[in-house]
Amino acid sequence: MGHKLATLADVQLRYAWFKRMRATRPVWLDEQSGAFHVFRYTEVERVISDFRSFPSQGVCNSILGMDPPQHRSYRNLITSVFTPRAVERLQGRVAEITQTFLEAVQHKGEIDVVTELAYPLPVTVIAELLGIPTPDRVLFKRWADGLLGQQLSDARLFQPDEQASRRLGQLHKQMHDYFTALLKERAQVPHDDLMSALLQTSTDGKRLSLDEVIEFCKLLLIAGHVTTTDLLSHAIRCFDEHPEALEQVRKQPEALPGAIEEVLRFASPFWRLTRVTRNEECLAGITIPAGSLIFAWQASANRDAEAFPDPERFDIMRTPNRHLAFGHGIHFCIGAPLARMEVAVALPLVLKHLPNLRVKREKPLELFEGEFVFGLKHLPVQFGTEQIGTLSPKV
Repeated sequence: MGHKLATLADVQLRYAWFKRMRATRPVWLDEQSGAFHVFRYTEVERVISDFRSFPSQGVCNSILGMDPPQHRSYRNLITSVFTPRAVERLQGRVAEITQTFLEAVQHKGEIDVVTELAYPLPVTVIAELLGIPTPDRVLFKRWADGLLGQQLSDARLFQPDEQASRRLGQLHKQMHDYFTALLKERAQVPHDDLMSALLQTSTDGKRLSLDEVIEFCKLLLIAGHVTTTDLLSHAIRCFDEHPEALEQVRKQPEALPGAIEEVLRFASPFWRLTRVTRNEECLAGITIPAGSLIFAWQASANRDAEAFPDPERFDIMRTPNRHLAFGHGIHFCIGAPLARMEVAVALPLVLKHLPNLRVKREKPLELFEGEFVFGLKHLPVQFGTEQIGTLSPKV
């Protein structure tokens, strides 16, 4: 693909490449890797929805790599954590946590949104759900940054990198050892937290193994905060770049949910999903052999003019907005309701406590390099130190 994703300028080059590929080669075989890349909305939606033809088994060692019937059992278990009622119960606590972080920084005049709010907010929520001791939460950022920093580019994906593999192995071992110790403690002395509940939960009449609970905790810890961190950071960035949208949300607080959906479409936090063909398939007239690796580019699908009129325009009133930022079908992101709620609660409080907010652009904004997550390493902002009235949280 020819260019790294290190800055927002690189992202614009990537979107331009997506546009060319949608028009000329909507399904493209990368001869170097042997993987097929899919760019248009119609084909991307099919690939990520049709688990029979395009399974995810073998892609990774968590629920993301499961298909029915195994996936159904674990999904039912995990979605019980994120039911609308369960998420609604967390709203008040999310507001309290956000308020605490903002009150600590509102006198400073400038902060890094990522490190001082967008990261610690969801991590605190997830840590409280799981029952993680407060002093240990600093470990999460080290693990998350390490994993995001080890995203593989296409050039490295099929070329063994012993050093990178060793680093990833060390990170996963640290997480595995940490949760093993905590879960063994919970098995002896249960607490009123999610880790204790998981140890007592059965699926299809069978208790989860210790390793299964550990993998779920790791997934929840990483996936449960990365989405919110990136969504909140990109929302603030998008409002800074489109002040008319921010003004519209100020005047019409009921427009906030639609604005969040447009941020998800316009700045999708995940670039792509990976699938494998079970049998020979045909996409956009291209024959794909059985056992082929497929990269379904959500970020490209979300800029497809066939699905979204005037797709390069940031339009918070866009209706309908059937973006694929959270996936589609059985692998739709289980943490989506939590991420949407956290950002819907946090954004109004940010605008209240950090008035006249603007992004500092003296230096290019740095990204986590890689082909999977579109996340900002830092988002420096300036703001006034006197509160102004603003919208109320709407979920």
